[in-house]
Amino acid sequence: MFQVTTLIGDAEKVEKELIKNPPPSEADIEAAKALVKEKGEAVAQLKSAKAGKAEITASVAELNKAKENLSRLEEQSKLKPGIPQKDGKIHYSQDIFARQAFLTVSGQLQVETYACAVSSVYTFGPTF
Repeated sequence: MFQVTTLIGDAEKVEKELIKNPPPSEADIEAAKALVKEKGEAVAQLKSAKAGKAEITASVAELNKAKENLSRLEEQSKLKPGIPQKDGKIHYSQDIFARQAFLTVSGQLQVETYACAVSSVYTFGPTF
């Protein structure tokens, strides 16, 4: 039997991403949170001062950009290399089948590859 999983491919993608873009430090995340807070206070001040619509819109756009940057940093900080594990065992909930799955080497399985190339394929043997 062969184990079927998408976790290995996903783990390789995560490792490549972490090499290309290392996860942010806690200081980076805290700085981004402070920037969001600062931009939010600036928007509140402009609204309370009854500033012009253009100024408020520009300030809100800056706030949204800062929030997007913070969420991207937080998401990137959650990336962990390797196959996801829980209690020392592989955590299959993120896999395509959401549990451990296997394929058997059977006549039917082998015929599937031939069926793509040949129009008529026959198999003999017990089927389940």
